[in-house]
Amino acid sequence: LYAITDDPAPPDPPLRAVRSDGLTALCAPAERREMTAEVLWRHEEVVEALMEERDLLPMRFGTLVEDDEAAVRALEERREELKTSLDRVRGAVELAVRAEADPGSPATPAAASGTEYMRAKAHRTEAARLLHEPLAFLARESIVRPGPEVLRAAYLVDREAVDAFVGLVKRLQATHDGLRVLCTGPWPPYSFAQP
Repeated sequence: LYAITDDPAPPDPPLRAVRSDGLTALCAPAERREMTAEVLWRHEEVVEALMEERDLLPMRFGTLVEDDEAAVRALEERREELKTSLDRVRGAVELAVRAEADPGSPATPAAASGTEYMRAKAHRTEAARLLHEPLAFLARESIVRPGPEVLRAAYLVDREAVDAFVGLVKRLQATHDGLRVLCTGPWPPYSFAQP
């Protein structure tokens, strides 16, 4: 199972559409293959191509349904949840932003003393806030994830606002010395596909 959509357009083979009351599961025959980076990227390429043509809820690699009847049951059992999730992501894509502190910057925690560590931690928290708030303002929704970076976040951005969002990331990078800010995407809205 690659994705769920409410767009009735048929997908290109080998994908096929399994429909139930306005929802469509976009499926392909499962193949036993060794899990490699190439296999994962191929799955992602298929989902991204589908994303270019329609709004969708992307499914993680390895999501299986036994047959068409099982796909229909899954659509029927979660119909309202899936419709709500599709409305949530309609017309939007996911952009990911990561900000890392350059070694030696004030946002890099030093182990010299507890005071210096706490000062660096406070600086990281403030840097993350200064990056995240304007980006979140341009996005419909955002999710900040824990990690070693100063900021690791996903943003649900209207398709027509992607260029403005990327431009803001570049401006923020230019104004935050000591940080490397990376924006990737647009991606299928994996982080926002569940209610």
